[in-house]
Amino acid sequence: MTDRLPPWARLVRPATWPLRLRVATAFLLAAALALTLLGVFVQVRVAEALEHRTHDLLEAEAAGLVAAPETERAARVESMTGDVYAQLLDEDGRPVASSPLVAGPLVSTADLAGLPPRGSWSAERVVSVLDDDAAATGDRHVEHEAVTLLVTHADLQLVAVATSREDTDEALNAVRVQLVTGLPLALVVAGALGYLAAGAGLRPIERVRERAERISDRSSGERLPVPPARDELHRLVVTLNAMLDRLDDGLRRQRRFVAEASHELRTPLALLRTEVDLALARERTPEELSAALRSIGQETTRLTVLAESLLTLAAADEGNLALTRAPVDLRDFALEVAARFSTSAPAPIGTTGDTAVVVHADRNRLDQALSNLVDNALRHGAPPVGIDVLLDGDHARLTVADHGAGFTVQEPFDRFVSSHRSAGLGLAIVREIVAAHGGTTRIVRRNGTTSVVVELPTTAGRGPGGGELRP
Repeated sequence: MTDRLPPWARLVRPATWPLRLRVATAFLLAAALALTLLGVFVQVRVAEALEHRTHDLLEAEAAGLVAAPETERAARVESMTGDVYAQLLDEDGRPVASSPLVAGPLVSTADLAGLPPRGSWSAERVVSVLDDDAAATGDRHVEHEAVTLLVTHADLQLVAVATSREDTDEALNAVRVQLVTGLPLALVVAGALGYLAAGAGLRPIERVRERAERISDRSSGERLPVPPARDELHRLVVTLNAMLDRLDDGLRRQRRFVAEASHELRTPLALLRTEVDLALARERTPEELSAALRSIGQETTRLTVLAESLLTLAAADEGNLALTRAPVDLRDFALEVAARFSTSAPAPIGTTGDTAVVVHADRNRLDQALSNLVDNALRHGAPPVGIDVLLDGDHARLTVADHGAGFTVQEPFDRFVSSHRSAGLGLAIVREIVAAHGGTTRIVRRNGTTSVVVELPTTAGRGPGGGELRP
């Protein structure tokens, strides 16, 4: 959906930007916010500092005038020709004495009405003053100037001192200009550094991506480079490498399974081909053709069983060995399987154990597992063969025993493991079916008896093999 957007639409959607650009943009926005706040803070602090300095200057001048004797106060006011000028007012607000630069009243009638009875009062005003050069030449050139004004009481008089705000405003304007000029430059530097830092931070991810791009089924042993820093990327790469290990194990099992299945299928297919070739080599009698068809039928049955076994194991490997759950009485179930095999067995198959041992399981899958165990015992063990059912706490124990010599391999439940006791997939299928039911399988050799013990939970659940028990 994103790839179909026009270029201008992708530009206004940050979610479509490259990760490096998004990181740099976020860094730039954060820097812009921080620098803006810093600029405002600096501007406010400089303004406060200048105001404090101005007020301190005015308070010092006002204090000097208030402390002066009343006879000298007017003379001192009239001699103030510097940056600070003053005006002396009587109690009715009429000017008594003014500095040479003052061209009009510093305090208006409205200001006099709002003066507090005690203490001092400060404000910013625009007053009329003489130009410095005009005052020196005697010219009465009047101009309006913004000043900071301080009014305080002195006996029965008012002392008003003022100073021009020109220097303060120029200083504030200079700071403001420097901030406004320097902010874009600082943002450019911050954006460039953010872009470079984002690139440096994403470089390990790019190395991981390049290595991942080279990994295939032909180079499954390769792993992603693990960064030295113990950060989120380190944990991600470790997790991905663990996933690759699992996939590699699954791929090796799949390849081994295909190779071994191909080997198992090769023999019955070769026999089928041989039987057909022999039957067609020359004219055959009806009896010979019947014998050839019976042999072909046996090999076909073997191929069918092998194909069904392969499908069962493939479903178990994918976790899709679905089990239709229902109550199964293992005692009655064992009697049925024993009766079915006893018709062709050299000796009857006995059953022993507790009655009413009920498990919630798939009857067809259990029949497949128990039939494989009994068939393995009849074909590769020694009579008598027996089935025992026992309730052990919250587990049901199903045992198939014979008096054979035992297994000649350490892992008889592995697939395609062959010995004089087992061959092919029978016991491997038993293990997968039992595991899907949440049970376990083990082999016990005791007193000349070889037993395969299957333990199943008597409560419904989901087995570690991944089989889902459905009611």
